[in-house]
Amino acid sequence: SVERELFDALLKTRLVVSRSECGYSRCGRTDRGVSAASQSNTTTSTMNRLEKDMKEYPYSRILNSILPPSIRILGWTPVTEEFSARFSSGARTYRYFFCKRQMNMDLIRDGLRNLVGKHDFRNLCKMDVEKVYNFERVIHSAELIQLSTTKTGDGEEKDSNRHQDVYYLQIIGQAFLWHQIRYIAEVIFMVGRGYEPPSIISELLDVKKYPGKPSYCLADEKPLVLHNCSY
Repeated sequence: SVERELFDALLKTRLVVSRSECGYSRCGRTDRGVSAASQSNTTTSTMNRLEKDMKEYPYSRILNSILPPSIRILGWTPVTEEFSARFSSGARTYRYFFCKRQMNMDLIRDGLRNLVGKHDFRNLCKMDVEKVYNFERVIHSAELIQLSTTKTGDGEEKDSNRHQDVYYLQIIGQAFLWHQIRYIAEVIFMVGRGYEPPSIISELLDVKKYPGKPSYCLADEKPLVLHNCSY
């Protein structure tokens, strides 16, 4: 995993002594097979910060010289001792990529609108009752976005990624439950294919009406990306 490679580099460069003693935290975790970008981690450096004139090491350059080419440290910044990469994040952005095919995009947009706000998502996640007892989460926005197109010299639109029917669901929330985005994507695609009405989202969020989780399939993990965690 990326995290394992990162920690191996931190240990080899002696920027940390051990995982248990460095105050490590991550902004988020993903399922196996799910991609992530622009992620944040916090650690406690082995440097003695009591010396005011001591300059910081070029951490990015040091770690990138050890890490494999597919993993790059883009930058770093000092934080307070109270900062947590996980709990200090105000929002997380997920994107789920897919091809339009025969789906109705207007129906998908209508279904996504029903996600916004504070809801109980126990019917749209994999329940882990041993670790989670509160299934309420806040969704800030849920959008359907088409990959951008560019204008050619003759004024015609040309898709910059050569896939004119490629879209992605962009869902921004404060925090998410296990498999929440993948279950949402599966139900949304059923809406787009006409198998369910857009109102099915609101109905599933009514846990009094549906106290037992319906047996929906789980959307594939490969098109899902944890795109960003903001602070």
